[in-house]
Amino acid sequence: MLRSDLLALGWSDQSIAAHLMAGVLTRIRVGTYALPHFLASLDREQRHLLLARSVLAKFAPGSMALSHHSAAIAHGMATWAVDLQVVHVMRLDPGSARSESGVHHHRRLDGVEVVETLSGLPAVRADHAAFQVACGQDVRRALVVMDSALHLGLAERAALQEATGRFRGWQGSRLARLVVRRADPGAHTAAESLLRQVCFEAGLPIPVTQFPVADDRGEVFAWTDVGWPEHRHVGEVDGRRKYWRDLRPGEDASDVVVREKHREDRIRRRDFGVSRATFSEVTPKHAGATGRRIAHELEQSDRIYRRRRRHIA
Repeated sequence: MLRSDLLALGWSDQSIAAHLMAGVLTRIRVGTYALPHFLASLDREQRHLLLARSVLAKFAPGSMALSHHSAAIAHGMATWAVDLQVVHVMRLDPGSARSESGVHHHRRLDGVEVVETLSGLPAVRADHAAFQVACGQDVRRALVVMDSALHLGLAERAALQEATGRFRGWQGSRLARLVVRRADPGAHTAAESLLRQVCFEAGLPIPVTQFPVADDRGEVFAWTDVGWPEHRHVGEVDGRRKYWRDLRPGEDASDVVVREKHREDRIRRRDFGVSRATFSEVTPKHAGATGRRIAHELEQSDRIYRRRRRHIA
């Protein structure tokens, strides 16, 4: 709710202040408010979109559009380690580039197209938003959003490759071109993208995403996050969202853990080694150690299981 909306309903600045003091209203930003229980029901990305909507409402329609990670979120892409308290917009008017009051204004760039997202917010096109994020000098953030754009069908690889030529002069475009080549629609979550980056940095062979493991009848019983079939090894990353996603009616997280253990045992009985990593272990602080561990475990699987399969054959 905007201050102007509340005033139109007969509120005064004094009554707004009183409702804020009483906890009936929560301030999102200057002149924009929400009901606390509604705000509490939103996840971090939804809160960012609410913040973005309040920013756009303060300016003339058609004068700006969401850009960078704000546009990526508006399109539904996954992001990682971005400041969700800052809204990025691209000016569609002669306004200058600047940062103030939690809003980063970018000047309009030739070739960047604007569309209306499913949330009703104007934003730069999905592939252009992904490329903007990828130019931000952080390979992990870039890979997460590029993987997500491909996975969700929001951008085709050809469109991303076309953007690398169209925006070749942008600062950071060299990194973006690298990430476009590495991007894989088989990474379904930010955690899976980060696991892939761990593998790249460790110098491991490029893994197959969503690698299937089948039983002796040829029926697939497990789709693993990544796999190295030639080395008889798979990798899984255990993000919090995965556990909530896999919950069945009446279950809690411990039931998912037990079921995952049984699934892993079945995978090992099919002569595959398994590397597991938590979300924390695929973040920069622990990525080096995690990569070395996976490399060691992959080498063990290659030595033990591949030799066993050759012997059986």
